[in-house]
Amino acid sequence: MTTTDDHRGTARSTGPSLQELLDTDTREVPVSLRDESYVFQGTADVAKSRYTDPTFASLEVEHVFARTWQMACHEDQIAKPGEHIVFDLADQSLIVTRTDDGSIKAFHNACLHRGTKLRVDDGRVASFRCPFHGWRWSLEGELAELPCQWDFPQVVEATDGAQLPEAQVATWAGWVFVNFDLDAEPFETYAAKLIEHFEHYDFADRYIAFHAVKEVPANWKVVMEAFSEGYHVIATHPQILEFTADANSEYSIWPDSANVSRFVNGFGSQSPHLSELTEQQVADAYAAFSQRGAGAGIPVGEGQTARQAVAETFRGALTKLYGADLSDHSDSEILDAILYHLFPAFAPWAGVGQPLVYRWRPGPTPDTSYMDVYRMAPVADGAERPAPARTTKLTLEQNWDEAPGMGGLAAVFEQDMANLPRVQAGLKSTGKPTVSFGLYQEARLRMFHHLIDEWITTGLAAAGRSTAELEPYAVTEG
Repeated sequence: MTTTDDHRGTARSTGPSLQELLDTDTREVPVSLRDESYVFQGTADVAKSRYTDPTFASLEVEHVFARTWQMACHEDQIAKPGEHIVFDLADQSLIVTRTDDGSIKAFHNACLHRGTKLRVDDGRVASFRCPFHGWRWSLEGELAELPCQWDFPQVVEATDGAQLPEAQVATWAGWVFVNFDLDAEPFETYAAKLIEHFEHYDFADRYIAFHAVKEVPANWKVVMEAFSEGYHVIATHPQILEFTADANSEYSIWPDSANVSRFVNGFGSQSPHLSELTEQQVADAYAAFSQRGAGAGIPVGEGQTARQAVAETFRGALTKLYGADLSDHSDSEILDAILYHLFPAFAPWAGVGQPLVYRWRPGPTPDTSYMDVYRMAPVADGAERPAPARTTKLTLEQNWDEAPGMGGLAAVFEQDMANLPRVQAGLKSTGKPTVSFGLYQEARLRMFHHLIDEWITTGLAAAGRSTAELEPYAVTEG
């Protein structure tokens, strides 16, 4: 395969760009999809130790995850007073709950007596009671019961009344976000580009049709990066090359919205890695792979592209599936993988045909992490909002196909999962101390590392610590 330009940072694959595919759409394309931007992220290699070193992992938790906005749950999962989820993030834990007045609060999940975790499982309770000595707090976080109160005058007389400490809470499009830093910037400015673009997608009108979380034997960045570029399709998912414009994917980085980026992989168009296929061959391959094609052929009409023909068939199938009118939705919204990323670890898909949401979290060691996958389905027109699907928790040893309801997506995920432990193992090789990212297809990966360094640097400075702590791991130009 050749490229159309050899200049660093501007070279692109042969074949139609995403914007050229959008030009052929049979419907009006959302303005947000025309809002594309690329910012050169340099050519530097990245130290492997950023994925393996416990010291760097601690810096990330302390200065990135503890200060940025994290998706904790969906509002539907805590719809009633007392319903709560336990949001664990490395060695920190929050109880995110619905209070009696309908508001949402996030309490630090530790008894103020001797530190016992108040809750270890999601559920619904009338109050939060410590299993060790019976101290109990109301849903509003107020101390409601203290056995042998006479022995704790300093607690009874405290000006805050022994109130459970809280984290910041924000809600957007049905999702609940938390921030351990009480001085952090508002979510509305932190995620401005994401909020602006998703105004078109009625994201709040979707419910959780599937949710699974799996412990993965790789660093959280290794896992996240595997779902942030289309470059791996040629080797990892060769079965989709006939109808996936992998190397023609578009990667957007907006200088005015540093925490938000986007990756769009066009479907219904062949990979430039293959010899030229006919439009009918592309459509046939897509129909055979997709359940929406029911294995039947999709005829491509005269003057029609495979992308247009498949989009029309899938639009009809999704209309029946969701019971919603999708006639005005563009081909891109029906077909394409439109994946946004909110730094550091939340990734919602836009459009209709790929209604997924991802989340990543660090594990107990740098060699493990957790990945959540949600499938969001539109609420049928005029129908009552369904209850959210139960969460399936998968261990390191389990596969994604053990999560009921994941369907054909599991096979694709397992192809990715097969790579990840091998990546983590290879990162410990001493032969070459760095990894080398592409300049365009992996530009967002470069950007993530730059942002991580910025957060760690500002965090160390604010704490009065030397930024020399970051130097062994810093991303610098050679």
